Amino acid sequence: MNERELTGYPSIDKPWQQYYSEAACRAPLPACTVWENIYERNKAHPDDTALLYFGKKISYGKLFSEVDRTARALAHLGVKNGDNAAVCMPAVPEAIYTILALNKLGANAGMLNPTFSEARLTERVNEMEADVLLVVNELYPVVHNVILKTAVRHVVTCPAVNSLGAFARLAKKAKPIPGTISWNTFIRQGQGTAYEIAPYEKQKPAIMVFSSGTTGASKGIQLTNDGINATICEYENGGFGFKRQDIYFAQIPIWFSTGISVTMLTPLAFGIVVMLEPVYDFELFRRHILRYKPNFLVTAMGLLDYLMNKQPRAGAYKHFMYLCAGGEYVAPVAEEKYNKWLADNGNLRGLHKGYGMCECGGTVTYSCERINTVGSAGIPMPHVTVAAFDIETGAEKRYGERGELRVLTPCRMLGYYKKPSETAKYFHTDAHGNVWACTGDMGYVAEDGNVYVSGRISDSYINSSGRTVYLFDIERAVLDIPQVRQCKALAHELDGVVTHICHTVLVDGTNQEQVLRMIKEHCAKKLDADHQPLLLRLYSDALPVAPSGKLNISEMRKNTDNLLRL
Repeated sequence: MNERELTGYPSIDKPWQQYYSEAACRAPLPACTVWENIYERNKAHPDDTALLYFGKKISYGKLFSEVDRTARALAHLGVKNGDNAAVCMPAVPEAIYTILALNKLGANAGMLNPTFSEARLTERVNEMEADVLLVVNELYPVVHNVILKTAVRHVVTCPAVNSLGAFARLAKKAKPIPGTISWNTFIRQGQGTAYEIAPYEKQKPAIMVFSSGTTGASKGIQLTNDGINATICEYENGGFGFKRQDIYFAQIPIWFSTGISVTMLTPLAFGIVVMLEPVYDFELFRRHILRYKPNFLVTAMGLLDYLMNKQPRAGAYKHFMYLCAGGEYVAPVAEEKYNKWLADNGNLRGLHKGYGMCECGGTVTYSCERINTVGSAGIPMPHVTVAAFDIETGAEKRYGERGELRVLTPCRMLGYYKKPSETAKYFHTDAHGNVWACTGDMGYVAEDGNVYVSGRISDSYINSSGRTVYLFDIERAVLDIPQVRQCKALAHELDGVVTHICHTVLVDGTNQEQVLRMIKEHCAKKLDADHQPLLLRLYSDALPVAPSGKLNISEMRKNTDNLLRL
């Protein structure tokens, strides 16, 4: 973009556009269904590999054929344009066939999170009013009781090894589940059933994912064809150097928008081989990385730490064109550690970062080869605007000033399903008619376009002096110490007084007394008196994790024994 004088306000200046071409910032957004987008881009390459599943290659031609067969089978069960269907599947090939087939029919895929409680799953299925539920055999026990409390009439079950052939099914003792339709029977029953390909409709829901409910009731997040296609467009114009038949390691669960939209549908649109991983297992990931040498991977720092400890050197690591840590804060000291590890393995591209949320389609910012600043969450995507706003007045902040991060993005959700009041709270329409997503995150935009995310604004409390204590500021100061692996600061009431405790994990083999002294000295210089980490609770291995995969806050709140005072 051409240089111009800055006004001091990110939403006006859009300084991040200097890293993109004029064509990228003005690229037209697709006006079609997700199915049409993927099909039109790949129909001339039927022999290219689309999916890689435990060594089995599935071509684009095979993918399109299976989507057609699945669409016929769904139509046979009565699924039609505008319907919701419940899907409780990890990243198996049949899940991809189902999602694209539903999109082809104009139906909405409601992606159930199997870590939800029975009550929460029942609420979500009833809310969708789904007649059909598709589930892998291995997760059927999770939904068995749910089905009995809903209006679901047809349950299709599929063993996770179904696409690996009869021998694999026999070896895994995959048997039909009574009272359900097996996948292969489901497909046979649909043979010869006619169906209509749904036409494109502006802002029509395509996929629904569900919020975890950690900050309130779980909500259905309606992702549209337009939003998902905009995500594809943003990655296409981000300068990542995608090439047909590159390999994308898709290990984020597909019941999250990042998992399905960013790491699954986007690479498929580009003719990239998508490595499906239905089981979340670090050792399995390690073996597959060494064997298949993927080029793209969005993951959590836990996997990076595992690789560094278990297999510090491997030729496969230099094949990463884009290795990104997403979904959590990456401390600068940790980022530099990962960069050195990659460089030691001949990969000078460094670790990349990103920031986003399901409501905004999964991605808001990403780093790229043009700019990858240590400590930042990257820059906004070409068609995206990010700015910080005053928490009290709602006025836009200038560069470097913290406030609530708000986002203008074509990738955003349509809204929360059947929750108009919640949707109205999340979106803010300004005087110019722009619809901003109000993230609830504290952060700022730098003059060079980098976005820095501090944490959740709600991650705070009012202390006895009446001042607001932002717990994320404490965490990040503690994480500046290289010998600290994890830190989560939580508000606790102790002896009738609200204070904070830093739940902390140290790097193995460190001198505890020395590290605690380093934390105290560093925080005394960096933080004001209200934010000093006075109490620590140490954990030997890792902070507790909830079934959702997030930190188990409720369990940590109970752990007020063995506290160390700094």
